[in-house]
Amino acid sequence: MSLGVAMCHSAWGQPSGGVMGVPPPGYGTAPSGYGPPPPGYGGVPAYPNSLPPSSVSAGVTPPPPSADPYASAPMPGQTSPYTPQGVSNYASSQPTSANYGGYGAPRSGPNMVNFNNIEAYYRYLAPKHGDLSGANTIGATLTVALFNPLYLKFGASWGSGSGGGGTVAGATKANYDFASIQAGAGFHTSLINEKLTFVAEAGIIYASLKAKDSSVSFSDGSIYVRPALRYTPLDWLELQGGVTVSSADRYDSKMIDFTAYFRLLPMFDVGVGADFGDTTRAFRTALRLRW
Repeated sequence: MSLGVAMCHSAWGQPSGGVMGVPPPGYGTAPSGYGPPPPGYGGVPAYPNSLPPSSVSAGVTPPPPSADPYASAPMPGQTSPYTPQGVSNYASSQPTSANYGGYGAPRSGPNMVNFNNIEAYYRYLAPKHGDLSGANTIGATLTVALFNPLYLKFGASWGSGSGGGGTVAGATKANYDFASIQAGAGFHTSLINEKLTFVAEAGIIYASLKAKDSSVSFSDGSIYVRPALRYTPLDWLELQGGVTVSSADRYDSKMIDFTAYFRLLPMFDVGVGADFGDTTRAFRTALRLRW
């Protein structure tokens, strides 16, 4: 009886050859072919509630307090991807107002308020003198920038007025030819901001009018001064206005001019304007090429 109890206890109470409560050898180890799990596997990340140690590398800048606490630290010797304190990525990436226009797109081509350009125009000239009819005039001006803020300006125009535009005391208005040349120099400066520019120009004008069967023919050389403002409210629009005062006796000694230029291509504009002088008035369209 005692021998049967002893055999039963040996068969059911504990494994053969082992000690009760102690796992057999190899229990809990990884199977053959598998390496140890990576650090932090099955647990929390390496830095759950604190920043990476500052001793990772002398060239690494600790991340700011707002950085992700679960982000991994940079490898030793690498530059930290975090922005140094006091420097804003947002501010450094924003474009300046000089490069962006009203639609948020970068400007292409030179600024519309520019002093390297050539302009060709058609101008309908209407003399206030009753003996003369209106004249169809064509002309061109060349502006060349010198060292900032100076520039040079040259221009010439020619036109003719044909009779038949009415009669004066029973006589047909006279036919005539009109021509002018201009040479001047000026300077420019920004006012308030880069959108508003003040321009001052001075030079000489020679004008000649030759009429048939009329006593209003003349040739007149004069000195002129023209202050003006150039304003660009939008990247594709320039508004210009000026006042010309000259020493002319037989031609306009005072004139007010207005012009609006519209950008069509990066370096090409179209303009419309009007001139109001004490002896003539005129309306014009222009094509301007900038570089």
